[in-house]
Amino acid sequence: MGHVVKTPAGTWRANWRDPSGRQRAKSFRTKKDASGFLATVEAEKSRGTYLDPSAGRVLFRDHACRWEESRRVELTTADAAKSRMRCHIVPQWGDWPLNKISFLDVQAWITRLAGKLAAQTVVSCFGLMSSIMKAAVRGRLIAINPCEGVRLPARRKGASSDELITREELTGKLLVEVPERYRALVLAAGYAGLRWGECVGLHWRNVDLAAGRIVVVETAVEVSGQISMKPYPKSEAGRRIVPVPSLLGAALRRQVEIVPSGPDALVFPDSVGHHLRRSNFRRNVWVPARDAAGLPSSLTFHRLRHCYATWLVSEGVPVNLVQAALGHEHASTTLDRYTHRPADYEDRLRSALDDPADDPLTPDSD
Repeated sequence: MGHVVKTPAGTWRANWRDPSGRQRAKSFRTKKDASGFLATVEAEKSRGTYLDPSAGRVLFRDHACRWEESRRVELTTADAAKSRMRCHIVPQWGDWPLNKISFLDVQAWITRLAGKLAAQTVVSCFGLMSSIMKAAVRGRLIAINPCEGVRLPARRKGASSDELITREELTGKLLVEVPERYRALVLAAGYAGLRWGECVGLHWRNVDLAAGRIVVVETAVEVSGQISMKPYPKSEAGRRIVPVPSLLGAALRRQVEIVPSGPDALVFPDSVGHHLRRSNFRRNVWVPARDAAGLPSSLTFHRLRHCYATWLVSEGVPVNLVQAALGHEHASTTLDRYTHRPADYEDRLRSALDDPADDPLTPDSD
């Protein structure tokens, strides 16, 4: 048990042993304060919730460094997190002791970020901050997570968030502006829903032109200018078989004549047979072709995957089948993020309720 003694300076010192047996002490102005503190310490020790009073003095940057070193995530996730930490989190919180960060401090920080950054970026920064502070709670450095209850900015859709192109615009406008070497690549996104990494990491051994299918089993990952192959897609559901429509099949057959087509060769390599870099493709191929076709600047390469999902759902393909083709673990992801309002949605809704019979409210004429 702990005890309280009066010091030569006239204050009162609470003495106790922590769960490891180490002798600890803290001074108070009155005996009542010291005794109350000691009672709290003993109660926390019995409940197993004891916190070292000095533990929270650890600086945020030191704890965040240990947190980063301890977690295992994908290379792309780690790279994005390092960027957020370097630009937005450590400059704000690095020199703060963990026990000095309060709920109001975090809320004020989020409010400031929301005034200058996109909502998605703010949410991402907050997620990292919250995870770091949650680890501090679990590590018995602080008692509560100051990020709990913080209000985040709403992620509102932009004016172009539902702006998709039609199949006719893809084939009749965009594709004709794309150099022949890259047309099958564009169709792989628009007519098979492949992600960028799945496209540039695709080998001919995983393309079966006779059966009309692509087997997605690996993906290329680009981090800090370096490209490596990951032997699995984004998730377990990402391992999938994607049917190849006739237009994509014809483009892939032409691709065989354009690039090396051995089993271990890349289907969509760069001009020297290496992995195609996203930035080079965007700058030299995608943007010039999109602009020449007169299509909106909001149309990104990844947007074609959204088009693919929307086209399938609009044609009546069940969502669970679209989910399987896209490699989503949950159908809600397919519905919430990848299906959009088609350009002709107004006509579709009108025709669904148009009665071919005469207007029943119009009197018959003799």
